Amino acid sequence: MFRTAMHAPTRLAAATGAPFHPWRAALGALALAAALTGCAVRGPAGHAPTAPSPGMGADAVPLIAVPPSNVGAWRELGYFLAPWMAGDTPAPADGPSVPTRVAGLRRDDGQWLAIVLVQAVPAGSAPCPAPTSLHMVSSRLGDDDCLRLRGNADFDHWLEQQHSVLYHWLEGRGWGSRPRAWVGYRARAGGSTIEVHVLADPALLEPATRNNSDFLAGGQSAQQWAQRLAAATRAAGGGTLSVPPFPFAPQIAPPASAPASVQIPSPRPPAQTPGGNRP
Repeated sequence: MFRTAMHAPTRLAAATGAPFHPWRAALGALALAAALTGCAVRGPAGHAPTAPSPGMGADAVPLIAVPPSNVGAWRELGYFLAPWMAGDTPAPADGPSVPTRVAGLRRDDGQWLAIVLVQAVPAGSAPCPAPTSLHMVSSRLGDDDCLRLRGNADFDHWLEQQHSVLYHWLEGRGWGSRPRAWVGYRARAGGSTIEVHVLADPALLEPATRNNSDFLAGGQSAQQWAQRLAAATRAAGGGTLSVPPFPFAPQIAPPASAPASVQIPSPRPPAQTPGGNRP
């Protein structure tokens, strides 16, 4: 885990008492014109150049502490100024200005098993949406406390339609995989509102179902894990989000065995006919 340093802008000190030179005045005029021109430049779609949300720096978004895994390896995917990912409420920040951290669990064959994404905006700027069938009851209720869970995030293009920014942002970086469940949690922690998105292989959260009882009880482990994630988020603030261990690990199919070797019998010498070798 790394904490990105935010450097203060360089300030230029004006010299006093220096003799006047016309060529210096000309250069100063050109520099002023260039500065004014730069102030009018806007990014794509009319957004101002990328800058953190007011009062939000790298320290506002928690670091991500990951649990040990018996399959694949966790990778720190970086710190970004990114757009607000959730699509269920109006964006509380304009453009790519939200402090964001990402970590991922990747299998040896290159498949992403889990992506954990954390964002931070000023407290109270991202109230929770109206409850839906995806909402779960967490241990604390409030306008800025909402825990949501969907077992199959890509069924009927749900993730692409409901959280299109998140969907395309991950796909554009090659961090998408199928199948995947989605867990989202938003809560106030300190002076910030923290939003966590977890996209994980359902096999990490739910056991394999072999009968009707397994099927009915299968979703409980995912809900319990989501509750632990919510508690960890509330405790994070601007410090560290400790991702709880996943209750299950996907079974990796063993590599195909090499075909058994075939024993080819050695050729026998030709049989001798009676008297065939006599002169």
